[in-house]
Amino acid sequence: MSNKKKTTPKPSPKNTLFSYFTKNPPKTPVNIESEELKESSLKVEEETPKVLKGKKLEFGKRSSLQDSSDEEEINKNPSKKRRIVDSSEDEDQDTENTDLNKSSSDDVKKTIKRSFTECQTESKFPTPKVSKKTETCKKDSEPATAEKDALLMVDNLNKVWVHEELPFLQPDKIRDKNKNRPNHPDYDPRTVYVPQDFIEKQTPAMAQWWTLKSGHFDCIFFFKVGKFYELYHHDAIVGVKELGFTFMGKDNHAHSGFPESAYEKMASILVERGYKVARVEQTENPAMMEERCKREGTKGKFARVMKREVCQITDRGTQIFTSGQQKMNISSDPHFMLTIAESKVSPTQSRYGICFIDTTIGDFTIGEFEDDQQCSRLLTLLSHYMPVLLLHDRKQKAQHTEKIIKALNVLKEPLTDEKQMWNGQKTLKYMYENIYSNDDKWPECLKKMQEDHLKPLEGCELALKALGGCLWYLERNLLVKQILSLATFKRYFPPDQTMEVELKNKKNYQKSMVLDNITLSNLNVVGKDASLFSKMDFCCTQFGKRLLMEYLCTPTTEIKEIRGRQEAVKELYGNVELLQDCRGILSCLNIDLERSLAQIHQIGNREAMKDHPDSRAILYETQTYGKNRISDFAALLKALDLIMDLPKIFENCNSKLLKLITQTKENGGNFENMSKEISKIKNAFDIEAALKSGFAVPEKNADPEYDSILDGIDELEVELREYLKEQEKIFGCKLSYFGTDRKRYQIEVPESKAKNASSSYQLESTKKGKDPLKRYVTDETKDFLKRMQQLEEQKKNCLNDFARKVFGNFSINFSKYKTIASLVAKLDVLAAFAEYARNQNVVCVPEVHEMSETAGKSLLKIENGIHPLMNADDFIPNGIDIPSNGKAFFELITGPNMGGKSTLMREVALLCIMAQTGCMVPADSMELSIVDRIFTRLGANDNIMANQSTFLVELNETSLILKHCTHNSLVLLDELGRGTSTYDGTAIARSVANFLANMKCRTLFSTHYHNLVDSFYGDERIRLGHMACMVENENSDDITKENVTFLYKYTTGSCPKSFGFNAAKLAGIQLEIIRRAHEISKQMEAETLKRKITSKILQNGNTEEVKNLVAKFKSCYV
Repeated sequence: MSNKKKTTPKPSPKNTLFSYFTKNPPKTPVNIESEELKESSLKVEEETPKVLKGKKLEFGKRSSLQDSSDEEEINKNPSKKRRIVDSSEDEDQDTENTDLNKSSSDDVKKTIKRSFTECQTESKFPTPKVSKKTETCKKDSEPATAEKDALLMVDNLNKVWVHEELPFLQPDKIRDKNKNRPNHPDYDPRTVYVPQDFIEKQTPAMAQWWTLKSGHFDCIFFFKVGKFYELYHHDAIVGVKELGFTFMGKDNHAHSGFPESAYEKMASILVERGYKVARVEQTENPAMMEERCKREGTKGKFARVMKREVCQITDRGTQIFTSGQQKMNISSDPHFMLTIAESKVSPTQSRYGICFIDTTIGDFTIGEFEDDQQCSRLLTLLSHYMPVLLLHDRKQKAQHTEKIIKALNVLKEPLTDEKQMWNGQKTLKYMYENIYSNDDKWPECLKKMQEDHLKPLEGCELALKALGGCLWYLERNLLVKQILSLATFKRYFPPDQTMEVELKNKKNYQKSMVLDNITLSNLNVVGKDASLFSKMDFCCTQFGKRLLMEYLCTPTTEIKEIRGRQEAVKELYGNVELLQDCRGILSCLNIDLERSLAQIHQIGNREAMKDHPDSRAILYETQTYGKNRISDFAALLKALDLIMDLPKIFENCNSKLLKLITQTKENGGNFENMSKEISKIKNAFDIEAALKSGFAVPEKNADPEYDSILDGIDELEVELREYLKEQEKIFGCKLSYFGTDRKRYQIEVPESKAKNASSSYQLESTKKGKDPLKRYVTDETKDFLKRMQQLEEQKKNCLNDFARKVFGNFSINFSKYKTIASLVAKLDVLAAFAEYARNQNVVCVPEVHEMSETAGKSLLKIENGIHPLMNADDFIPNGIDIPSNGKAFFELITGPNMGGKSTLMREVALLCIMAQTGCMVPADSMELSIVDRIFTRLGANDNIMANQSTFLVELNETSLILKHCTHNSLVLLDELGRGTSTYDGTAIARSVANFLANMKCRTLFSTHYHNLVDSFYGDERIRLGHMACMVENENSDDITKENVTFLYKYTTGSCPKSFGFNAAKLAGIQLEIIRRAHEISKQMEAETLKRKITSKILQNGNTEEVKNLVAKFKSCYV
């Protein structure tokens, strides 16, 4: 043992002294919806002492109702009661813990004692009248007990735990399961090497724990012992810190736990806080263990321990809801797990293979692409599909990729090449052997990625490698079969190359507008607050919200699709009754239809759970889990019932798109009427009774197997009655059966008639008293009992499996229900667009034209547009007209600081995005030709993580624009060149402006470089505009007297100056400093004008031009 001083574990802000003193835990801040589990988790203190009273648990040993006879040894010393302490986040508690961390142990103990004295003397609560004896008992016992508990907590915080001193866990000795040290290229931090001689010294249960833990060192184990999940060692520390548990026992073995019924709450909290949770279940009961030992002839303490297996590993990226232990209470946000495979094309460029999946739905998206120097395609992917979990190749990472991965604030898992991130051929082979053994079952997407059978197509190797990494991780988490049972696969192409690949005959044609990560950020398109998504989110369903996010991140460029949506939104906008009826149904669904369908499909799939450890798990709250599953299923059926009313509501609609979404195929739509199928499922069992009992009991003729078993039981009961009649003839009196369970069917015979019993009658028991009886069994009754027990076991198994059968029958139409969900999501988004329009003061339907084939044909006209993120009542509308005079596609915008230049630019871009989603826009009128991509260079930011200055970031973004923009793009450039010297900045700005003007792409370019404006004066390619303002005392000798009133109106012509001194005054800079700055400004301007005048005179310049320069020079005299 090492004598090295250990760091004292810090107390959790949630596990406070106040909670210990009062024993009245506040509510946890985590949003958990299940009231039943909230109550059950708080009943632990009441339940546990019944099992543990008067007994002490040795480390790794636990008495339980089920597990006490074999592996748990019981000590007679009393143990501390198990308590669960809920957490709170109030400021007082945070302060208290801060002080506690700063104090020494002795100081804390003194503080505790003093606080109890103060509590006794300063209590604000009224004291009930009690006898002196009772009062004395209270004073002597209650504070002493609470004080003792609090002091015990402090001792625990200062304690050196056993696991902290284990040699094989020390940083200088730790190894993975294969004995690799952390500096080894194949080191796997998910595992740990545990010496065999150490395991052999443990109790059977703890030996089992360490064996499993060695393969899952990165997980928090919820280790099942009887009806409780136990946490040991490191895991127990996490339980106390994050879940508010108390340590159990008084030794230095860290140990805490909670009952099975609280699993949902505890797992949800830890997963939300970034932990991995491994659920370890008993897969044997004591009887099964005894039978195994007898069958295998095994002896010894390690044999006589019930088997336990890891049944599921859950983290943010691998959440499913099939066991019934967890309810679907996560947000509408997708929970993407993303895998990235990479190969270097050059030192600064890479080719990427990607695969991402939301495990709650099961949709795989895979793709491969070559990226540019700025990794713009990868960054765009991350902005559209931000993962909660990122898997990446540990070895093959370029420096630019590593910087991006480091900057992401998500869970990250490095995978070892080949062993964990399989190559394309190994991935295809795995899927062939485990999922798609029949060629007809292969998804079309994966078929197209194979050259020959199981050989990756060129250009798809990295994509399949990324899929391989994803499958390895799902298999490790014991989820691969469940996820693949409902998986759909689709190909991912970066938005800027989609249609170039798919439709080569249409050059540069794209399916959607490209909004890269920079643009999405600069325009505040996504996000919970103050974003375009938050303003337009009038969706009633969670799956509708996800589709809305997709629409906003990838606005369509297909003119037919845009006009179809516009027509649908316009009809809903104009027909208030129809809109309200539609939204009324959608708002009553109360479930996430996509995720609920996936959940039921997984539960109903027998093959997915075949040989899975969960199918062998011994659970004690099966009735509760059954209720949860049936409750979820009932909610799904109710939602589908409501959805089946949509065709009737929309039967008279005129919009082609609304008809396509809501009408059946007979009426020209894609909607599947599943009313008969739903009704058949609902009639299969009594849902209300099942919700109460937790078991689905088949109705008559609903399950032939169950009906057959019931018929067998009825026939056997007839035989029992007939046999009893025969016995009555033999004994000459009225007889009856006696007994229950395994003692059933004893024939009760009056003692006076017992003489008629032959040797074939075996005496089981007797009854003395007034009417003495003898009870016999015969070979026939034994056979009856055996047959009845077999039938009852079959009945029990059939009932246990009936819910799964119902779910399986429901899932036969899984693809149809999934199509319905996708149609309802579209309807929800269209209704949200209409509701958004109804909440605006002014809206119009934009007139959208096809994307132009040649330069100089694009247009963008907005009349009195309003920024969609601003309050329309306080906003001054603005417009834009491109091309001006049919020639100028480039708007050079000037104006005072804070005059609204950037706001105008963002307004124009956001209205274009809205127009191409099919939504109405807040403007008097709008007309545009399709925009293929929006580029933005707004604001000034450096990138410390990438070691890039503000100016370099600015130039990187500008470089991206110049490389990828087309004549159909919209470019926003705000004050380009300001990050460097005036001359360099002006020169770069002028060169970029000239390039974009020649390309004839729609451009809004704001600047404060007035000599840049002078250089383009009279240029037909460029129109000058400015944000108007009104100036008072402009010619005053004292610059601080000058007042600028912003009009926030965009007008033609250039602004003479930027009025920077007005901004300085608004910022509160001292007036003396502003006056001095004005003097310096005039001197600098005079020097510049001198050079200009001299140059013009020497060049025999225009006399009028020279006079104007001289006049300006005179005005600069200070």
